[in-house]
Parts: sequence; C-alpha cells; structure tokens
Amino acid sequence: MKVSLTNLLVSVTVAVGCSLLVHFFFNKKIAYIDSNKILNGYKEMQIAKKEFERETELYKERLDTLAGRVKVDFLNMEKARNNKVILQQYTDSLNLHKKQYKDYQMAISGSLREKEAALTQAALTKLNQFLKEYGKREGYDMILIANNSGTIAYAKDEFDITEIVLKEINQ
Repeated sequence: MKVSLTNLLVSVTVAVGCSLLVHFFFNKKIAYIDSNKILNGYKEMQIAKKEFERETELYKERLDTLAGRVKVDFLNMEKARNNKVILQQYTDSLNLHKKQYKDYQMAISGSLREKEAALTQAALTKLNQFLKEYGKREGYDMILIANNSGTIAYAKDEFDITEIVLKEINQ
C-alpha cells in the first residue's frame, strides 16, 4: 500500500490539530449559558423591556389621537358632500392630518428602534461585564453562549451554568 505525501501531510495535520485541541481543552474549566434563558430571566433586561413597552404605548396613544382626527375629518366630509366649500375644508384638513399621521408614524418607528437598541445595549453591557467578573472569580477559562443559531450544537448539561449566573446577577 502506497502512502502519498499529500495523505501523509493531511494525517499529520489532523493529528497535530487534534493534539492541540486536546491540549487546549484538557483540564480547562469551560461552561456555557443559554442566551434565551439569560435574556428572559435577567432582571435588567426585563426592566428594559418594560421601559420599551411604556415608550411604545405612549407613541401608540399619540398615533391613535392622530388617527382619530383623520377619522373625524373623513366622517365630516361624508356629511358635507353637498356643500363644496365645507367639503374642501374637510378635505384639506383630512390631507393635513393624514400627512401628520404618516410623518409621525415614520418618526416614531426610527425612534423606537433606537430606544430599544439603547435599552437593550445597556442591559447587555452590564451582563457582559458581570460574566467577565464571574468567570474570573470562579476560575473559568471560557464561558460560551448557546443560542438558537447553533453556536454550540451540543454540550452536556453539567456545563450549563445559566441558572447559577441568573441567580447571582439578579441578586
């Protein structure tokens, strides 16, 4: 059986790579946290979500007020069909209120995205800082984050420290 130089190099490369991985992970303290559980259970994130919901409700109320003006103008136009002067006034008012509604809707859409990002980022910054301090204090070499997109395809449950981290960060 002939062994080609390419096959030999591939075998040596694989062996060296495996040796490095074993060396790297041997006697290392490694754990992971479940990102969904951490984000749903972290009090700062819950506070950020509630704050965002309050902001959203405020904007929704203002939007509903503008929508009400549009509706009133439309109803008034229906009543004033026979009077061209009044009909024109209500048509102008309707067009103005429609524009205000659309402009406000576009403005709040961007504003809400920015507000949500800011609130979320503030909570995530605190979480990341906590994880660094926790990892150092507990002697971890690595804390990974598992999420739905598959960054960790599989790990034994014994490596999952999500509940421990949640309990401590929420205290």
